[in-house]
Amino acid sequence: MTKISVLMNVYNVEAYVAEAIASIQAQTFSDIEIIIADDGSTDGTRAIVESIAFVDSRIKVIGTAKNRGIPYALNLGLKFCSAPFIAKMDGDDIALPTRLERQLQFLEENPGVALIGCATSAIDLCGTLIPGLSISRKPITPEAVAETMLLATPCFHVWLARRAVYDALSGYRAVTLATDYDFLLRAVTSGYSVSNLPDALMKIRTRPGNVSSRLEQRKAHYYIAGMYRERIKSGQDSFSQEGYERAVKLGKVENGAFRLAMKCVHKGLQSRNRFLRLLLSVCSAFLSPWQARYFLDRIRFKVASRASLRAC
Repeated sequence: MTKISVLMNVYNVEAYVAEAIASIQAQTFSDIEIIIADDGSTDGTRAIVESIAFVDSRIKVIGTAKNRGIPYALNLGLKFCSAPFIAKMDGDDIALPTRLERQLQFLEENPGVALIGCATSAIDLCGTLIPGLSISRKPITPEAVAETMLLATPCFHVWLARRAVYDALSGYRAVTLATDYDFLLRAVTSGYSVSNLPDALMKIRTRPGNVSSRLEQRKAHYYIAGMYRERIKSGQDSFSQEGYERAVKLGKVENGAFRLAMKCVHKGLQSRNRFLRLLLSVCSAFLSPWQARYFLDRIRFKVASRASLRAC
């Protein structure tokens, strides 16, 4: 039986998907299958992945006729994953050669951990490291994960998990803008332990329009955190599609202020001047209370994460 199923969801990433697939094909651990779930791409993505699959029997390409959203594509892909371990990544990410080997080794050596993430590096459209962003790390102990998971997602979307986690949770819920966060918090409240490797084993591409820079995504985060608190208190949550859509609905004024705030953030990230980056970050926080809340949470998260790294 194949050891790892790599689940890759793709949508209109024709410029990057070949490199993403190549980074998985070049892994030092090769007992894998690659399940590519195309969410109704309208560019050349589908043709590219099918041409690569034609010469690599480990690749299976499935998809939808129209865009149905990330949760739907991932759940569709999960039906074709046959391995006891499932790795996840997007169609514009780049995996370092030892990513799967390192994550699998950790899970095999730590049977009490069900899902392992890793640190990441941010790259731009050309694959160049972004000056204003250092390596991003998540807490590396279950205790630190529990302490910080309401501040930020406990793992990046490039984890390796035991299949049992997916089976127990019945895959993903229809939370388009916080799909991974909802999955991870449900895993934790179901008793599964989550951890991270401190080394950057993935390069994550930052592109215009990425959901992480949208106000809806910030609102989705706090909605999902609220669902987690409900489960802790009563054993279940009140999640509904209608409730989720109300929670992420935007007002014109708050959205306009947030867009201005994000322009400041993006300009700061491109600068090599630390003072200018700090100044623009402060400006963005004044422009949008959502951005101010995000910055405060990030500071608390980084303090706790660094403490966990020092403890280890």
